[in-house]
Amino acid sequence: MNSCLSAIDRFGRLLAAAAMACLLVLIGDMVYEVVSRRLFSAPTLWAYDVAYMVNGVAFVFGAGYTLRGEGHIRIDFLSQRLRRRTQDRINVVAYIFLVIPAFGFLLAGAFNAWQEALLNNEVDPASPWKPLLWPFYAGLVLGFAGLILQAAAQCIRHARAAFGTGLSPLALLEPGGPDGGGPHG
Repeated sequence: MNSCLSAIDRFGRLLAAAAMACLLVLIGDMVYEVVSRRLFSAPTLWAYDVAYMVNGVAFVFGAGYTLRGEGHIRIDFLSQRLRRRTQDRINVVAYIFLVIPAFGFLLAGAFNAWQEALLNNEVDPASPWKPLLWPFYAGLVLGFAGLILQAAAQCIRHARAAFGTGLSPLALLEPGGPDGGGPHG
């Protein structure tokens, strides 16, 4: 089981590295557009499309890594008053009945959009550049798949902690974390 969880974590780190690369592409895209528009009065047809697609994929690619590090916004003013084991039990229920099914719907929607766009050579109808949409949807599918895998891994970690057989992921939220801090430990 530990090797499976480690493999999911490695996949999440790989997607996070790809997200960082996407952000470099986004910066380059925006700099090129601004220079082209402002200095040469030659705006591009494609910069906006590249920006929203790369930004969307980067966001989803980084989401699983953020989940592993317990970095998402939490509203826990009530749950933090509970024992850690109770918090872990609540998290298991939330992952099983809310988080994983919600991400499953997002994955299914992205997969259906990708499949339709691929089969029909769908292009962005609102864009004068008319880029193919299937690569964008493929990125969303990959990102949501990684997010679901990471959510399942976190659920397992919370379940282990709830049964007293493992360290709670919530330990990452403590100063210094369980082993010096961060999701890399």
